[in-house]
Amino acid sequence: MSKILTSGCGISWSRQERPTWVNVLKICGVDVDDRGGPAISNQLILNKMIEAVLDNNYSHAVCQLTSTGKLDVEITDEKREQLMVQDPIRNFKHDNYWPSSASDDHQSKQLYYEYLYSPTLEQKDIVYKWLLLKKICDEKSIKLHTMLGYKINWKEDVPYRLIDTDHGWAVYEDYTQGQFYKFHDHSLGIKNTVPNKHFMISLAERINKDFLKFDIEQKLSRFHG
Repeated sequence: MSKILTSGCGISWSRQERPTWVNVLKICGVDVDDRGGPAISNQLILNKMIEAVLDNNYSHAVCQLTSTGKLDVEITDEKREQLMVQDPIRNFKHDNYWPSSASDDHQSKQLYYEYLYSPTLEQKDIVYKWLLLKKICDEKSIKLHTMLGYKINWKEDVPYRLIDTDHGWAVYEDYTQGQFYKFHDHSLGIKNTVPNKHFMISLAERINKDFLKFDIEQKLSRFHG
């Protein structure tokens, strides 16, 4: 079984307290290079995948896009560090970035979203970076699979259908509308949007069935035992 590459936000990132579908695949013996991170934006998700496929060989790459409007801030000085630690929800850094998401508790973030944020530019960047990722994957015979973590409300002039995925389906919406959401841990409120382990097992099965097609069905079935 060849090595696979994954990247995504907290829905996929395996090095956190709550298990994800990536952890399920690892337990089943799949060799996974997980380049995701907590609450990170599509910019970081795609950058990390492009960097990984340029330098490594994989059989498959699974790209989990996230919601738009997120902002990753590089921690370059003490002022940005203080801005990060004062945030009531996203008060952590990942790979020296503050995955501030769409939080706007601080005045600087409020001003950014009011005066500087350009949603059409962001969405076009997602499409064009994905196309670059796809081109590199094709050149290296890596099978690229893409899924939406959250629904994206694409702008009218964004050529989003160039991204090869089911644009009518998203992981989080499937979770909240499905049978496993009744087991969701609401104790942390909006701080926890990671689907529970029951859903993650089901998602791992779906990803293997639709994308990877590895011979791990028997191992996956043991999670239901």
